[in-house]
Amino acid sequence: MLIGILLGLLPAAWNSKHMLPYAEGFAKLWIVLLLLLAVPLVTTYLLVSLLRLLQSKAIGKMALHGMGVHVIMLVLGALISVMLSMLLLTIVAPATSAWAGATSQEATLSFTHQLSVVQAWLARMIIPVILITLVSTAVLNFIPSIKPLVVHVATRTNKLLFAGLHYLFMALPLSVMCLAMIITMRNGTLLVGVAGFYIIGVCAILGTATIMQYGAIYFFGHTTVKNFFRAMLPAQFVAASTCSSLATLPALLVSVKRMGIPDEVAGSAVPVFISFFRINLMVANPFSFFLLSHLYNLPIEWPNLLFFLGLMMVTSFGSPGLPQTGNVYSLPVFLAAGIPLEGVVLLKALDAIPDVFKTILNVTETATVTSVTFRFASRDDVVTKLQTRV
Repeated sequence: MLIGILLGLLPAAWNSKHMLPYAEGFAKLWIVLLLLLAVPLVTTYLLVSLLRLLQSKAIGKMALHGMGVHVIMLVLGALISVMLSMLLLTIVAPATSAWAGATSQEATLSFTHQLSVVQAWLARMIIPVILITLVSTAVLNFIPSIKPLVVHVATRTNKLLFAGLHYLFMALPLSVMCLAMIITMRNGTLLVGVAGFYIIGVCAILGTATIMQYGAIYFFGHTTVKNFFRAMLPAQFVAASTCSSLATLPALLVSVKRMGIPDEVAGSAVPVFISFFRINLMVANPFSFFLLSHLYNLPIEWPNLLFFLGLMMVTSFGSPGLPQTGNVYSLPVFLAAGIPLEGVVLLKALDAIPDVFKTILNVTETATVTSVTFRFASRDDVVTKLQTRV
């Protein structure tokens, strides 16, 4: 990104003639290829995740209570994010003017124009594809004879798409450089200020949502805030060092047991919750939505915002707890909501520091959901059932 900013500050005539057309073409091509992988990747993982979640009966009532508590957390997290995003942009808006788009209104190359057409077509396909995936999941859940085959094929397809994504990500630095150069050519050094504002703002929102988890423990948890704080420190340190929710599972199990939750409940509930719950997507992405809408002079309408949040909530259940994958899984949602993906890619390239806060939030929320669920579910009933099955 820094190299792209420096190249963008070179004399405008030389930039426009020798670099701009090819930078636009390469950046657009990379984004279209990313979408071609991301859309089927989201649908296959969402299909497999929901089928496995519906199939998981190991914790019975605990799973249903946990899902309900998690959905409430998602809604509260989104509300906090929306309110803080509006507040931050109100305060900083005079200092951050809107920028010109990363691609021209009239494409410099016919090839770039064709890629824009493909991207628009993909945007129209996202909603139908997700709806078909949800309906297919509901239908397949009642056809146990073919469900294992569908899960197997979808899992294999998902692994192949992940492999392709791995190779495509090798060109991510070059794509970010091209996008940064284009933005800088048209807006000067504004990108530097936007980058700093994004990192500080999203980390502040994620930190606030994490503190909200301690408030939930205070009012609804089965343990004290002090005990919860002490027990969670090891798991949070692992989360900060790995930026992977799944990698924290062993430490999180130890932390949950230290809170006084029985081994049978912790061993069954925590692996399921940490595998499927991603509150960070509902907390961090609304800020990106507001910031990019402001930068691209897009009107923020409540129906579009609610549509964005609803779609983000659905796809959050189909996002693996691996570093940076949440960024890929949220791209189709931004595209469906009309946000230019060039800006989204630039912001996601700045997520090295925010990813630490995202993972800590995910892990803390998983422990909070487990604690709240354990308090309100019948403890003796849950433990007895688990012991009987064992």
